[in-house]
Amino acid sequence: MENLEHQASVYFGNREYAKALEIYQLLFQGNPKSESYAIACGICNDSLGDKDKAAQYYMEALKINRKSEAALLNLSTTFYELKDFEKCEDYARRVLDINPQNASAWQNLANIAFCEENYEIALEYYQEMYKHNPNSYIAMINIANTYYCLGKYVLALDFAKKSLQRHPSSSSAHILAANSLNAMGKYEKAIDMYTRAYELDESNVDLFNSLSDTYHYLSDWENCLLFAWRFVKNSAEPTSAMQLNFGYLLYECYSEKSKELAQKYAAKWLKFFPEDKIARHMANALINGGALQEADSEFIKETFDSFAPEFEKTLADLEYQAPELIKEALEQNLKTSIFTKYHILDLGCGTGLCGEKIKKFATMRGLIGVDLSEKMLEIARAKKIYAELFCDDLCHYMENSEYFFHVIVASDVLTYFGDLTKVCVRVARSLTPDGLFVFTFSENEINKEDFYMAPSGRFVHAPAYVERVLKSAGLKVISSERHILRNEAEIPVYGYVTVARKPDLTQKKSS
Repeated sequence: MENLEHQASVYFGNREYAKALEIYQLLFQGNPKSESYAIACGICNDSLGDKDKAAQYYMEALKINRKSEAALLNLSTTFYELKDFEKCEDYARRVLDINPQNASAWQNLANIAFCEENYEIALEYYQEMYKHNPNSYIAMINIANTYYCLGKYVLALDFAKKSLQRHPSSSSAHILAANSLNAMGKYEKAIDMYTRAYELDESNVDLFNSLSDTYHYLSDWENCLLFAWRFVKNSAEPTSAMQLNFGYLLYECYSEKSKELAQKYAAKWLKFFPEDKIARHMANALINGGALQEADSEFIKETFDSFAPEFEKTLADLEYQAPELIKEALEQNLKTSIFTKYHILDLGCGTGLCGEKIKKFATMRGLIGVDLSEKMLEIARAKKIYAELFCDDLCHYMENSEYFFHVIVASDVLTYFGDLTKVCVRVARSLTPDGLFVFTFSENEINKEDFYMAPSGRFVHAPAYVERVLKSAGLKVISSERHILRNEAEIPVYGYVTVARKPDLTQKKSS
């Protein structure tokens, strides 16, 4: 039996867990009252990734010894990994009833609290862990991370440094120290720490993003874009959000610092990601905006699907005014009462920011929204302000819809169209006689073109051109007022709130 135990131990040490498990199972079958063999079988199954089977063996060990500290602790850890926090906590507390100094049980309790964002509780438990094992690198770095999440950056840095004394080659500890320094505005020192972290772990390309952000704080655009480009280029699968962030960074550089530098990286971006919709659209906007006639629908969909979770907060930060301005225009142009309500179409409704403002003008089942982004529509749907929501291209929807509307609104939507003819023709088709089209558009202050793709990746239009297109579609401009629609890079973006009416030709003939 000793030879079998030794052989199993050798297999386990060599990470041959399946072979070790076979022997431990034989030993347990021959000794069904052996707590240690049951636990060994559990550990082998755990190492093979079968956590449910591992838990069964730990339970067997508990049947043999109801106060088995090892079995209770392993159960707690296994249920934590299975994200069953209730059972994890139960078994951790049973461990502490037996041994209040068990640092691993305190760690499990702390990890649960941290996952649930109860950082004060997590800190208390990590400190208990540290008290019972003051040399624990794991305790130190977890305390550092929790202090960081609590915004206590000096203490976070202190514990990050302590963990570095214990484990000088820890990339994670260097990153925590760098993050804390960054939060305290000590950017140069943060850069040194991030650089050291990368030297220790060159596979961590996220550090390029951290370095880019830090150089951004320093307004060092050369290094900011250098590391931002490395981050996007070297990421295994760049997400839409990563591509968008890089595009916005190029636009900010273009607007604030260096047109040439931004265009240099835009050209690299376009060459490296020729099929990426976001890269193609935003890079071309910076390099060759005048050649673009319309934003690609796939670009719009990818952009807003990615942008959806932060959309409303971002627009609030930009002091976005278009929905409020459209509401005011409707108040001035609609005859409303408790008995007078309208069927309204919200084009490019997004998360429902405009819908919330104009819902009061619509009949109970009269507010319809259409948008390309399903992620944005999920947020709008949860608000329960629309009778129906459609995930569709707005021109395709209007061309194929059987509905006719008293009012059609478009809040900051025409910015993704250059030539507005197609949109306006379809709006005119979808309006009832005497119906209103109320929309915003950004003013072209860049040149004298009818429309132009700005470096931001959005179209700007000349007011005279917009009026001309509306007229050709059979719509008459009632009013067009110039306002600040939003801010970009802390610069006001001017545009117009326009109200156009579809004439009631029947009334005209009878008169």
